[in-house]
Amino acid sequence: MLKNNDKLLVCYRRLFINDENRFFLGTVDEYDNGLVKITGHSFLRDGITGQIAEKSSQATKILSISAGSLIVYLLPDSVDIDKLHFSQQKLKICLTDGQDFSLDLTEKSLRPS
Repeated sequence: MLKNNDKLLVCYRRLFINDENRFFLGTVDEYDNGLVKITGHSFLRDGITGQIAEKSSQATKILSISAGSLIVYLLPDSVDIDKLHFSQQKLKICLTDGQDFSLDLTEKSLRPS
C-alpha cells in the first residue's frame, strides 16, 4: 500500500481532553504489513502558547498504522515536504505549503456549529 518516499503526515489521536496535538511529518523508508518506518520531524502543540513547534532533530520512527491510535494522511507527491508548516487561526489548524496545498486538521469537536 505505501511505498518508499511516500510523504506522510501522522496525527496522534487525542485520547484525553488535556492531550495536546502531536504530529509527525516525514517520508516512508519502508512499509510492511501495517508497520511503517518513517524519517522526519515531530511537531507538538505548546500548551501555554498554543503554537505548534517543530522539534529540531530529525528522527526515524517505526509506527503501527493499523493500531487505531494514529490518523495517517498520504500527502501528494507534488508537495515539497520542506516547505510545509502548520498555520493556526483560533481553533483552526492547517498544514500548508503557503501556495497551493492546504490540509485542514481541525478536530470536528472543536469546530464552531
